Amino acid sequence: MGGNKRVGFVRAAATVAAVVGLLGMRAAIAATKFELKPDVPETAAQTLVSGLIKVVVVPQKSSEKDSPEYTVNYQVFYNNVLKLKRSVTTWIMGTVELKDLDRNAAPEVVVSTYTGGAHCCTEYTIHGWQKSKFTTAETGPLDSGGGQFQDLDGNGTLEFLSVDNAFLYAFDSYAGSFPPTRIYEYKAGKLVNTTRQYPKVLRARAWEMYKTLQQNPKEAASFNGVLAGYVAQKVLLGEYKQGWDLMLARYDRKSDWGLEIYKGGQVIGKHPDFPTALKAFLIGTGYLDKTGKPIAVDR
Repeated sequence: MGGNKRVGFVRAAATVAAVVGLLGMRAAIAATKFELKPDVPETAAQTLVSGLIKVVVVPQKSSEKDSPEYTVNYQVFYNNVLKLKRSVTTWIMGTVELKDLDRNAAPEVVVSTYTGGAHCCTEYTIHGWQKSKFTTAETGPLDSGGGQFQDLDGNGTLEFLSVDNAFLYAFDSYAGSFPPTRIYEYKAGKLVNTTRQYPKVLRARAWEMYKTLQQNPKEAASFNGVLAGYVAQKVLLGEYKQGWDLMLARYDRKSDWGLEIYKGGQVIGKHPDFPTALKAFLIGTGYLDKTGKPIAVDR
C-alpha cells in the first residue's frame, strides 16, 4: 500500500511538471511584451503574438565599449504577412508591447524608447491596424517620467496619462515645477487629447498641487512653478478664477524666473511680474484665448 502511494505521488508530480512545462511553453509562445534590460544579449530575439498581430523583436547592442545604447529592430506582421519594419535607438531600457488600446480586436504595437539624461526623454510610438494597413502615432519626447497607459474610467479602454511638458522649467527648476495633466485616447490611429473628460483624475492632481502649496514657504525658494501648473489645472476643471486668485495671493514677487520675452529664440524684453508672464504663457500654451479668457475644450 505504501508502494502504491509512492508510485501515485511520483505519477502526480510528473503530471504537474508536465502541465507546468506546457503552460510555460504556451506563455513563451503567447508573450506580448519585450523589455530591454542591460543584461539582454543581442541575440535574444523574441516573438510577440496577440490575435492576428505578431512582432519579431531583435535587440542589438552598440559596438562601442560600455555604451548604454541599443538598436531595437522589430518586424510587424498581420495574419503572418510582414507589413512593417522599424529600427529604433534607445539607451539602457526600452519596450515593445502588444496592447489593445481601442478594443477593436487588433492590438496595437506600443514601442517605448529612452534617450538617457537626468529627466529626459521617453517617447512612445504606436502602430495600429487601421483600414487594412498599419498607421503610426507618436507622443514625441516626454520628460517627467513619460506617461502610463491606464484604464482611467474602468470601461476597458486604455488611456495615456501624462503631463504638459511645456511647464517644466518654465517658472522654476525641474524639481520646482508641477505640470498639469494631459490625457490622450487612441482613436482611429491617432492620439486625441481628452483631458477634460476625466475630472476625477484632474481633481486628484489639483489636490496634490494644493497640498504642496500649503508647505512652509521657507522650505522652497519659490512656489511659482507649482502655481503655474495649478492655475492651468484649474482651467481644465473649469475653475480658472479660483486658481488665479490663489496664485495672486501666493506668488513669489522676488523671482524673475520665466519673465523673459522671446522672439525667434532671442530675448526681446521682460514681463513686469509673474502674473503677467503666466497669463502670456497660458495664452501661448492654449489654456487661455487671446483675450485672456479660459478655453473650455481640449486641443
